[in-house]
Amino acid sequence: MRPTPVVTGKAALLRALKHALDGEKEANEFLRMVLWDAHMQAVPEGRDAYEAFVREEVLPRLVPMVRLDKLHDLVRRTIGEEGSLHPPPLKVHGAVPGEQPAASRRARVVLVDADAFRRMGVSRELVRAGFDVEVVATPAEVLNVEAFHAVILPLDEEGERVARALASAGTRAGLVTYDDASHRAAVKRVIDAWPSDKVAIVGRDATPAALCSRVKIVIG
Repeated sequence: MRPTPVVTGKAALLRALKHALDGEKEANEFLRMVLWDAHMQAVPEGRDAYEAFVREEVLPRLVPMVRLDKLHDLVRRTIGEEGSLHPPPLKVHGAVPGEQPAASRRARVVLVDADAFRRMGVSRELVRAGFDVEVVATPAEVLNVEAFHAVILPLDEEGERVARALASAGTRAGLVTYDDASHRAAVKRVIDAWPSDKVAIVGRDATPAALCSRVKIVIG
């Protein structure tokens, strides 16, 4: 039998989110956005309502934003159970009863964006499109991410430095960046240095769907 949560409500959830998102400010901002997106005024206090809120509103929005170990840690801290976060792929039509489905390989995308609200919107669109998503707030963090197929990277000073480091290492990943008037020279330099033609440019205010379509182009 799974353990009953010792404490429910906003304070308990914020403590768990603080561990998952590495900061109190990030936890508060994330919870505020979840409540707004779910059209709710407050975190439920009752046990059943609280657990339903965590399962149905918090976890689906958190999945694209944190590593799996942190997601499981949050589950343990809040509702005390694991499983069903990443169900196995569906069997193909006509599969033999009892046959185990083969795991599908999903392209991995690194999303760099300092704006938490935009990170959530873009990452959710990418997950819906079938990508695995690694979300980071600064370009420098990209260099610590394991192998990936594409990166969405603004080419400010730090972004250009990271892009050049990737290019020097002979990356085979695709690059999606933004058409920013103040960074067009940097964009040109990076395109010239990038090891392949897998580069796409979108407007700085591009919708999550537009970004997702460019990712498909540079990966395809």
